[in-house]
Amino acid sequence: MTRFILASLIVMLAFISCEDASNILVTEKEAKTSNGRFELSLKIDPDIVYSNSSTKLITSIRRSVHKDSLGSNEPVMKVSMGAIGGTLDQHAEVYSYTYNGVIYYENEIVSVNIADSINAVWEGLAFFLPSLPLKDSGHISAVFDGMNLTLPIKLVATPE
Repeated sequence: MTRFILASLIVMLAFISCEDASNILVTEKEAKTSNGRFELSLKIDPDIVYSNSSTKLITSIRRSVHKDSLGSNEPVMKVSMGAIGGTLDQHAEVYSYTYNGVIYYENEIVSVNIADSINAVWEGLAFFLPSLPLKDSGHISAVFDGMNLTLPIKLVATPE
């Protein structure tokens, strides 16, 4: 009987110790802001990047009001995404324009195609790649419709 109680206590202690109550294992960071018309969100996972790896960046834009209620105040539908301490490998449609018959592409500006309805969401995917020589930290940013967001990234040298 005592062995059963002891074994039960050990198993219970193991389950309790595995609970991540302080979110130690959570590596995702997110920042949000809103201007009443749109909500801009910037999310990275993980927030620690080794010199030989990358981290995922998701930029989200949620429409807070129907497009018709904006009238002629609909913003230019593009989001500017930037990085310090590295570069962004965009996996969303980059903004392009034609001038004198030549098509130009803006690598740090992404076209936003979002439905007209309330709560419609657009998401853009990119990866942050650290630059060498490695700094202690970096930042990623997103700018849309007068809103600015930034998140820090810890940059760590790859263990040898």
